[in-house]
Amino acid sequence: MSRPGAPPVVLRRRPSRSVPATICAAVLLALGIALVWSGLLRLTAGSWPDAFTAPLRWLAETSWDDPAVWTIGAAVAAAGLILLLAGLLPGRYHDVEVQLPPADKPDAEHAVEGDAGVVMSRRALAQLAAATCEHIDGVSSASATATDREVRVVVDTALHDTRDLNHWVGDGVRSRLAASGLAPVPRVKVYIRSRD
Repeated sequence: MSRPGAPPVVLRRRPSRSVPATICAAVLLALGIALVWSGLLRLTAGSWPDAFTAPLRWLAETSWDDPAVWTIGAAVAAAGLILLLAGLLPGRYHDVEVQLPPADKPDAEHAVEGDAGVVMSRRALAQLAAATCEHIDGVSSASATATDREVRVVVDTALHDTRDLNHWVGDGVRSRLAASGLAPVPRVKVYIRSRD
């Protein structure tokens, strides 16, 4: 709970871009190490190493309209565009917002509109859906995966005719998610595996 007058804490955060940052850092570190190693060899031996001069010689002998130059340029441009978009576009949320009734909201007078006061992780959402399925008649076992927009439920059953079970599971999971306060309620997709 926050102090009166303090800004509310936003629980629903976007993921960090650690994978693109790590890739960039590793590439730049390798390039820096190669340049320092080449510089030290130049200072100690008096000439640049072949690993450093061979690409420069190849570039000097190659024309601009060579297909290899175009291929390398396109690959570098694509990698740069991907890294630029990874830095500019926000990532998807790792959790879903739960709407509480107004009387249950803590510190309602200090809440800012749009702030998430209560969140549920996608893993918890999937566990809730799977647990709901296991209480439905005809379901032997259930597992689920979830995103912030969709819940996929896989149900194992011993029944041969699964049409009604598909509706029961879908309706049961949807009503449980709606009762939990999720807004909007994610789509529910049900996959049934009939086992003897």
